[in-house]
Amino acid sequence: LVYAKSFESAEVGKFPRTEEQIEKFQNPDNDPRGPWKAENLSAGKYYSAGQFEIIGPDGRKYLPPSGRYWRCNETKFTEWLSDGRIWFGKDGTSRPMRKKYLSEMEDGLTPDTWWEHETSGSNKEATLALKDLFSGEAAFDTPKPVKLISRLLTLFSGKDSIVLDFFSGSATTAHAVMQLNAEDGGNRQFIMVQLPELCPESSEAFKAGYKNICEIGKERIRRAGAKMLENIESTKQNKKQTTKHKEQLSLVPDSDDASSNSPSPDTGFKVFKLDSSNLKIWDSTPFPEDDLLSISNRLHSMIDRIKPDRTDLDVVYEIMLKMGVPLTYSVSQVDISGKTAWSVGDFLLLICLSDGLTVEMIEEMANYAPGQIILAENALPDDTAMSNAYYILRDRNIEVKLV
Repeated sequence: LVYAKSFESAEVGKFPRTEEQIEKFQNPDNDPRGPWKAENLSAGKYYSAGQFEIIGPDGRKYLPPSGRYWRCNETKFTEWLSDGRIWFGKDGTSRPMRKKYLSEMEDGLTPDTWWEHETSGSNKEATLALKDLFSGEAAFDTPKPVKLISRLLTLFSGKDSIVLDFFSGSATTAHAVMQLNAEDGGNRQFIMVQLPELCPESSEAFKAGYKNICEIGKERIRRAGAKMLENIESTKQNKKQTTKHKEQLSLVPDSDDASSNSPSPDTGFKVFKLDSSNLKIWDSTPFPEDDLLSISNRLHSMIDRIKPDRTDLDVVYEIMLKMGVPLTYSVSQVDISGKTAWSVGDFLLLICLSDGLTVEMIEEMANYAPGQIILAENALPDDTAMSNAYYILRDRNIEVKLV
């Protein structure tokens, strides 16, 4: 079942022709329009204008088969005949056929509703492929075939689409996206969503160290990506050796295959886990009367608003989410006089969560010319230093925010 948010804007793509299908197009009569294949000139149902007699080159007469009609009227047939689009066989004694040219056909084939195992895979094939990827371990019970998902992606995604699988399982969709990008040079991205369902303790997956389904999916993406890049590199090396061998024999090498010069597909990914905010929230539970110690402890606990079990990167990504910055943007570490800062999206943001900063460090940050600088609330020692930092950044048109 296929659903679309907007029926009017939804598009169904086409399947690329296989080498076997292309080979059916020949050019026995050296037609200048290139390879073609003969197509039945008759069709079903009754059509009065399609009931006429055709005379072949040798004088033989042809009528449509019983209950059928010619696909054109007599005027159109005469046009096709004079244009060399009608074929009576090599010796001119066969029933008339229409020549269908490869060069005039739309790119790809319209999909039908019957998909065979050969082109779309099977559950058994998917299970064996996953076991091979996991060195013989049965990591997941019901994986889908990569071929099947790839064919769906061919029909319903473009080369720059973002593909979302909200029930990721063993991450077959991620595998298929990377595979299809490798095949057609696309730049599709994937988002896999999966609840951390626990693996049964009796399962092979659990015994192999995978505590939940998410861990299986992550490892599958890593292994599939590594194997894919290994295969691409091996193919490139084989082509180089073939070309070198031809050169040694003084032969003209084949023209470079576009895929051999194209960059390898991106097989990297980021992993996020849904959690509460990294920032502490004030506990508004009423205190017992005269419990000054509890009040003091609660106030002191809010001096550093970042939870102690969270990393800088946890906070960086929360800031990105709250500011509407895509999580796919690059995040890289920057050293500011011994303090760690994070550049987001090539200095769209510069985030520093360290304390003990100086005005000189702020000036160094400003030299990177970020759009905004995000600092921890206690980054600077006092209000005077904070005011100086504010004016330095304002003069350089850099906005500063505190977390």
